[in-house]
Amino acid sequence: MKTLREALGRKTFVMSADLDLGRGTGAAEVRHQARQLAPVVDAVQVPDSHDGRLQMSVTAAAALLLAEGVDPVVHLTGRDRNRIALENDLLGLGVLGVQSVLLTRGEVLPDSYRPPTRQVLELSGTDLVTIARQLGEDESVPGVSGFHVGTAATVFAPRKGWKPKSLLERVEAGADFVQMQICFNLKSLRRYMMHLVDARLPWRCAVLAGIAVLPDVETAKRLQLALHGSAMAGQIVRRMADAVEPEREGVAIALEKILQLAEIPGISGVNLTAPGRPDLIAETVRAARSHLG
Repeated sequence: MKTLREALGRKTFVMSADLDLGRGTGAAEVRHQARQLAPVVDAVQVPDSHDGRLQMSVTAAAALLLAEGVDPVVHLTGRDRNRIALENDLLGLGVLGVQSVLLTRGEVLPDSYRPPTRQVLELSGTDLVTIARQLGEDESVPGVSGFHVGTAATVFAPRKGWKPKSLLERVEAGADFVQMQICFNLKSLRRYMMHLVDARLPWRCAVLAGIAVLPDVETAKRLQLALHGSAMAGQIVRRMADAVEPEREGVAIALEKILQLAEIPGISGVNLTAPGRPDLIAETVRAARSHLG
């Protein structure tokens, strides 16, 4: 089984993909996605209901992927877990054979979220990384041999003198890789990466960018709104709106961005998402690998 840990260790440009999970996604659909993605990507990331929507548990999804010979990078959010729940979930994942976890504090749900729910938010990003690292090193817990631990980052255009203090704290706590949010604005991303390079962060952990393969203009508009416009220029939306074949244009845009990302110092790879369209991810990755060699 290919793993993210091994791929990053080879120092080649790594490509992973998000598993598409929704309230209607069952075991058969997870297996179908796994079989489309497994031949081309280095790992499949399992998102953890970042917006509070109903989906199967990440532990169940990870078990299904492992059965298909796919390395799952399992996301766990501190918004929905206290320390006990986090440790129990980590132990369960470790017993299954999961090697990589991505730990985030989690997005705060809006006041309009229904039904109203209490959000935990007990643990900081550094706490989450520390717990995963300590559990993996605890000899009294034989079911966990040591996790490959990831943390998340949001791309922006920093001012002169900015330092990635929070990220450095999480790397010091034991983070092995950083996963950035979806970002089409490579001008901002280059500025952001310059500051990470100045802090020598990519020498201590891998940094993965995030790109979406857009299947239609509606998805582009939704992402632009969700990312507040700073991560996706109106030009991308216009390209999708004007395209005779939007799916082909979405693949072309993603391919252009991946090839540019591969040239940015400090970037180790990219994670791709395409809501409901794993076939478009597979097509994009194949095209990128043919260009990158």
